Amino acid sequence: MTVMLAITLPAARVLIVDDERANVRLLEQLLEDAGYTDLRSLTDPRQVLATYAELQPDLILLDLRMPYLDGVQVLEQLRPQLTEAYVPVLMLTADVTPEAKTRALQAGTTDFLTKPFDRVEAILRIRNLLETRRLYLELASQNRSLEQTVRDGTERLLQSEKVATMGSLLAGIAHELNNPLAILMGHTQLLRGKVSDAGLVQRTEKIDEAARRCVRIVRNFLALARQRPPERGEVSVNSIIQGAIELLAYELRTDDVEVVLDLADDLPFLWADPHQLHQVFVNLVGNAHHALRRMEGRRRMTVRTRPSAAERRGVRIEISDTGPGIPPEIQQRIFEPFFTTKPVGEGTGLGLSLCRNIIEEHEGAIAVESAPETGATFRIDLPAPSRPPTAHVAGVDEVLPPITPKTILVVDDERDMALLLAEAFEADGHAVDICGNGAEALERLAHRSYDLIVTDTKMPVLDGEGLYRELERRFPEPPRPRIIFLTGDVLSRGKQEFLEATGAPFLAKPFDLGQIQRLVHELFTGSSDRPGGA
Repeated sequence: MTVMLAITLPAARVLIVDDERANVRLLEQLLEDAGYTDLRSLTDPRQVLATYAELQPDLILLDLRMPYLDGVQVLEQLRPQLTEAYVPVLMLTADVTPEAKTRALQAGTTDFLTKPFDRVEAILRIRNLLETRRLYLELASQNRSLEQTVRDGTERLLQSEKVATMGSLLAGIAHELNNPLAILMGHTQLLRGKVSDAGLVQRTEKIDEAARRCVRIVRNFLALARQRPPERGEVSVNSIIQGAIELLAYELRTDDVEVVLDLADDLPFLWADPHQLHQVFVNLVGNAHHALRRMEGRRRMTVRTRPSAAERRGVRIEISDTGPGIPPEIQQRIFEPFFTTKPVGEGTGLGLSLCRNIIEEHEGAIAVESAPETGATFRIDLPAPSRPPTAHVAGVDEVLPPITPKTILVVDDERDMALLLAEAFEADGHAVDICGNGAEALERLAHRSYDLIVTDTKMPVLDGEGLYRELERRFPEPPRPRIIFLTGDVLSRGKQEFLEATGAPFLAKPFDLGQIQRLVHELFTGSSDRPGGA
């Protein structure tokens, strides 16, 4: 029986290294049948280094046992180039002993293929490695773009005469980044659901984690301009503090900073945004570290938590250091945006302003106590209000009861985003059409009906708001098509008021694919009590 595999990956350069000509020809035929045509083959491993520099392959198929140089020795020669460019290596071997695998893994092997190999397994492993490389390179590009955008945006902010301009600048940055980040996260999640190899699963998790870090950076900047509400949940302050210390542990240790954690066990849980509080503690611990590393002698930082004295209904956090202290005239200004005492290039003056805004958003207070040569103590008081009632929301791993397949129209001018959503909905059994703006959507609706429209809010020709108003005009009485709004925009007051007025659910990009899939499910089962944003 012949098994056909649909390969839709872009052209890839593959280097085959095997001293057996028959094995080389077999691999060439296998790859050519699967649609890979840019191949280079070697039977002499001594030629690999020069050929790699010329070809710059996307994947290396490497035999383990060869004369002159075995596969591990070849890897040791290539290691600097492979690490820098992330080129996966699929090791071909008939030696399945633990010693051989350990030696190959230590040298940098990405995956194994045991001889004699199954053709279907070989192509699937090759495809997964190439897809992982594509996602890795895309993430690296997005990270470079994010770093440059943040640098450019920060420079513009520093040159601005009015802090009021900050909101619009950050909104533009977020809109430009949220769409590609949503696409990157979505494809990573789809890939993670399709691979079973533990190593590849781990790599997709690392890519997803890095993408989410980019998302948090964007959202933390937006929080400074109060452009988004906190994403509240029940959190443990001690756990968040420990996470912040862990994040900075290497820098603290290498600068000989002693960290003392004096964390009370009887703290109440807070209803708070864990990512925002994490940002606060990272900023404060980082500032203390910066002050201490300029000191001679003992360097000590103490982080203390206690229940609030008043009815024990809150939490007090103190972060103290034995640094040089903060002069009184500077204490009056340290929470101002753009005020910094750090040298040019080492700080923007946004950190403590961000901390104050986050703490005040949580109805708390932050203050500093210090005197020259006695160190500084930052004190935070956070209330512990009763947890508000919330509707049940299905968890990521919760199995949802089946619903009948629906017809869905996806409207988004970012075609990659539309295709990603279509793939996710089709995986749930729904029939999906896509179009690039509201005007195209109205043309589709003139010829057929849909159970649901999933639409971006910001598009050329006719945006999501215009589409919704036209739907209201065409369907003045229920039933009208159900609608879910998506936005990569920073929600301005006008946009927020529009979305809330429609009563339709909406999601801010980037989001987990599971969120939109569950939201569609809830919409048709009536299991969601939320009229608005998800």
